[in-house]
Amino acid sequence: MINKTLVSIIVPVYNVENYLSKSFDSIVNQTYKNIEIIVVNDGSTDSSGKIADEYAEKFSNFKVYHTENRGLSEARNYGLEKSKGEYIFFLDPDDWIEKELFEVAITKMNQDETNIFVMNFNFVNDEGKYISKNRNVRTNTSAVCSTEIIMKEILLNHIQCFVWQFVVRRNLLMNGNIRHNFKNIMYEDVIWTPRTLQLAKSISVSEKYFYNYRQRKHSIVHVSTTKSVEDRKFGIDNFSDFVKKCYPQLERYLGIWRLAALIHLYAMCTSIKNQHNEVEQLQQNVRKQIQLNKNVSNLKATDKVKYLLIISRLFVPITNIVRKIKNVKLK
Repeated sequence: MINKTLVSIIVPVYNVENYLSKSFDSIVNQTYKNIEIIVVNDGSTDSSGKIADEYAEKFSNFKVYHTENRGLSEARNYGLEKSKGEYIFFLDPDDWIEKELFEVAITKMNQDETNIFVMNFNFVNDEGKYISKNRNVRTNTSAVCSTEIIMKEILLNHIQCFVWQFVVRRNLLMNGNIRHNFKNIMYEDVIWTPRTLQLAKSISVSEKYFYNYRQRKHSIVHVSTTKSVEDRKFGIDNFSDFVKKCYPQLERYLGIWRLAALIHLYAMCTSIKNQHNEVEQLQQNVRKQIQLNKNVSNLKATDKVKYLLIISRLFVPITNIVRKIKNVKLK
């Protein structure tokens, strides 16, 4: 019965011709076979659309939709609209998944009677080689957790808000004809994920590393712009307000999450060339907030170093030196 349940994998695609085949192959090779693949080609200007069409010609469960470029959020929303599966999963097109993901996820969600399955993931480099594992869920977290426990793990930076960490039952995202859509901003995960988790009564947790997250230097996540900085700031504030309103009992942990997020935001600000006055002002304000936040014990080692450099006003000069050295090596 479980193997007859349809899973919809939504893949928003934009200019990822060098990575797409590996991503698609990881879906084709799943041990769980009742899958539909909804590919939304979001106005790609490279051969991504052609590659997607070739897979659709070869595999009947691939459905490809070509749209004008509207951004990641709208591509995901469009894919959700076209999907028919009882389970929904969003896969980024430059990443790939392990072959037993859906066999384990669907089995576990049915056994646990849960609406969401959360997994661990690996960081891999541009060439697809292993870098490191994500910060694992605490070992004292049970295999079935309440939303409150998962939210606490997020605030402690043990679980991230990445959309692709979760397999979700369709009925959680659909209320009649009303879909639980993505907001049209960058870093929309930090808004969509906590609200999706809130809809679930309980969540299945796996310590297995089923997802491989590729760190591309020139992906939209790793290239800072004025818009991405503004969207990141909006996401941080929105998430903070959400926790205060919906999980006031967890507010004492919010400073831990915010500090890591603000350090990332500060680094984004410094990497923008020809900063506008608004970005410079935001950078100064973020630095003041970082100085006031003393929740450093839960930071990763790299973030602790960044924290010390920021409060000592050494972050900018040192990162500038590092960038110059990298540029010299590239030349």
